[in-house]
Amino acid sequence: MNKTLFSESNQLSRQNLYKTYIHCDEEKLHRKDRIRDEVISILEERRGLSGTQIRKELEARGVHIGRDSFYQIVNRYKLTLNSRKKAWRKQHYKSKAATNMIINRTFHRVFEVLFSDYTEIETNEGKLQLLLVEDLVSRYITAYRISNTCKSAPVVEALYESLALKASLRLKYQTIFHTDRGSEFVNHALKNMAAANNVQISNTGKNHCYENAFMESLNKTLKHCLGLREKFATKEDACSKIEATINRYNNEHQHSSLGKRVPYSVLMGYTGKKSGKPEGKIGSCPSPGRGARTYSKSLVVKIKKIGLDK
Repeated sequence: MNKTLFSESNQLSRQNLYKTYIHCDEEKLHRKDRIRDEVISILEERRGLSGTQIRKELEARGVHIGRDSFYQIVNRYKLTLNSRKKAWRKQHYKSKAATNMIINRTFHRVFEVLFSDYTEIETNEGKLQLLLVEDLVSRYITAYRISNTCKSAPVVEALYESLALKASLRLKYQTIFHTDRGSEFVNHALKNMAAANNVQISNTGKNHCYENAFMESLNKTLKHCLGLREKFATKEDACSKIEATINRYNNEHQHSSLGKRVPYSVLMGYTGKKSGKPEGKIGSCPSPGRGARTYSKSLVVKIKKIGLDK
């Protein structure tokens, strides 16, 4: 066969052709073929492994190969995701973030906007991730989840719980779910769930986590004012403290932007009889003040100045 045609068909230069096939060490060539077959057998058993995981599996099977030689084989035969052709598992397309639907807008009704974010709780047994979902107008924490890592499943569960509370109050208007651009919030599972439950997704701008300012403010209140900043001895102690702190915040904490009222009273005092004009029954709490409804740039600037977004 013509050497030029052979090199072009195998996507090799003439120099690599002579080095690899014509003046090569046959033992090394056969060894590469054996390693290639070994890699293929590993991927047939466990599809989707990365190059590092495959190398560890080869080491466990007694096959020793250098990193550069290994990736030369992998890329030549396009075996893993490190190759130009991603042939061994389906490509997962990243979900695109939504636009910010709440900036410089005023909201009058509870459950019109829900905020969510993860915050870190430290223990001697490791770190915990606390997911919070908060209503904008009443500042009530509608749901929370505790996990070891930031995942999307707790977000979907917490949003379901929040919507169940909204349904119990017989509120039927659309809810905006506002978060940052983390992968736990920007994914297909959450978007599909939101589309099925009349929820509109809203995300912060790129590298603008301070646009989720109310959640940063809530995290500061829970940690600096209500005691979640301390390092707990065990994860069990942390979970019990988190539950007690959230109950105290919802039912006892007098919020300054609510006129020194507690979030639970504002939430339960809202009836939604008139669209845009929240009002309660006789003897219930009056509607929250205008400062509690507007998501404006003033709070964003405040968050950036005191560094809550860091």
